[in-house]
Amino acid sequence: MNKKEEEIQQKLIELEASVLDDEQRAVSRQDKNGNIYAVDTRSDAISSRSGKSGKAKKSDAAYFGGLALIFIGLVMVFQHIHVSSGLLAMLGMGSGGFALLFLPIMIGLGMIFYNSRSKWGWCLTVLGCAVTILATLATLTITFPGVTMMQIIIMFLPFAIGGALLVKGMGGPQGVIDTLKEQMPKRESTG
Repeated sequence: MNKKEEEIQQKLIELEASVLDDEQRAVSRQDKNGNIYAVDTRSDAISSRSGKSGKAKKSDAAYFGGLALIFIGLVMVFQHIHVSSGLLAMLGMGSGGFALLFLPIMIGLGMIFYNSRSKWGWCLTVLGCAVTILATLATLTITFPGVTMMQIIIMFLPFAIGGALLVKGMGGPQGVIDTLKEQMPKRESTG
């Protein structure tokens, strides 16, 4: 035999082995009612028939589309939220001396200009800024004006669709589980 005939014989043997292997995997079973059906014992064939694939199919388009829809939903919700504060409260004339919070900042800045290495000056300035920011946030009034049910649905629908697309883009529920398993630190057995 020459080399080509040997290669053909080898391919035929491989093909015959794979056909026999497939036939052995397909088994007929009988259920409680006496119905006979064929069952493929290969896990990938069973999972593909039941709608669950062994490998999670990821989609970048669905993933980034989901992120975009969630972002659009956030923008739509934030468009309907009104934030306000009283001008007199900001100037310290209405809510118990808000302007007095600037006093530590001014003293700290004075100490820093006198001696730039003054730790007390830096502490007073940083602490005064932090308290001023927190007090400003505390005086804000956030309201959600009355909207119709249709507006609520339109505002929150991108979250639902975006979340579904995000999960689909990660490969479905199994893809999310696989991603979480990859992110988890490996535990070493102590035994």
